[in-house]
Amino acid sequence: MGVRDRNRAEVTAKILEAARAEIAERGGVGLSMRAVARDAGLASSAIYRYFPTREALLTAMVIESYAHLDEALRQPEGWAALAHATRDWARAFPHEYQLIYGTPIPGYAAPPETIPSAERVARHFLEAVGDHDVAGFDTPELAEQMARLAGEDGSRSGAAAVLAELAALTGFVSLELAGHFVGTADPADALFQAMVARQGRTLGTH
Repeated sequence: MGVRDRNRAEVTAKILEAARAEIAERGGVGLSMRAVARDAGLASSAIYRYFPTREALLTAMVIESYAHLDEALRQPEGWAALAHATRDWARAFPHEYQLIYGTPIPGYAAPPETIPSAERVARHFLEAVGDHDVAGFDTPELAEQMARLAGEDGSRSGAAAVLAELAALTGFVSLELAGHFVGTADPADALFQAMVARQGRTLGTH
């Protein structure tokens, strides 16, 4: 990497760091390019040489957050371990988690280039379940929809079941981060354990 590329990478990293601090303080709706530029030590116009729009900056943050979660899921083995690692990461980095799985930011829709990053996270869970079929997820419509995710040799019903249980997992953690279990299942450890155990039975992982 040349000096120019290295400098650009360093400034990009500073911008992303400043943007994360802005989101932690004000939320995604309050993300201001001018404030991010100021906190990154740039002139307000200079940030647009790195991210031409606010949406481009948000997309870069989404992709980076998926990469951080992907990294956290590389060591755990098995559905339960992956589920707990996801929850642990979310509680350690709640603003990153909410950026990718939380309430949508008005005016922003994650573009197609974020899909490969999301799939890399999902792939950990798919590999944990393997390629066996899962009862109840074998309708013709699901089989058609899951063709690409399952791949040539994978189980389409298994992929559908993983996608459904991953939605339940991420939804649970999102609710927990937002405080929706306070007054009912707080702390939510026992409820989370019960859900993950049920998921294992549904998926046939134990």
